[in-house]
Amino acid sequence: MSATPPMIRLAERKRLLVLQADMHRTLLCAECVNVRARLSWLNEARHKARSAGLWLAAGAAAVGLFAAWRGRTLTKWIPTALAAWRAWRKLKSD
Repeated sequence: MSATPPMIRLAERKRLLVLQADMHRTLLCAECVNVRARLSWLNEARHKARSAGLWLAAGAAAVGLFAAWRGRTLTKWIPTALAAWRAWRKLKSD
């Protein structure tokens, strides 16, 4: 007894989905290798930070928090600064 056409289509669709899943798995593995290669400098930075000591890490964290805190207030001024810059350039070019 032969398989009916809908069953054949389902089997072909299943085979296609399995092949696509394998392709996506392979692409993900390749991207992971690429990301690890690009971020290898972080491992070196970690070793340098460990050798520098705990105070340097605490200071860097404090500076980062301060920058983030001040950055929120600075972002409110960005649209105003851009408008002033555009106006200045327009006056300068005329």
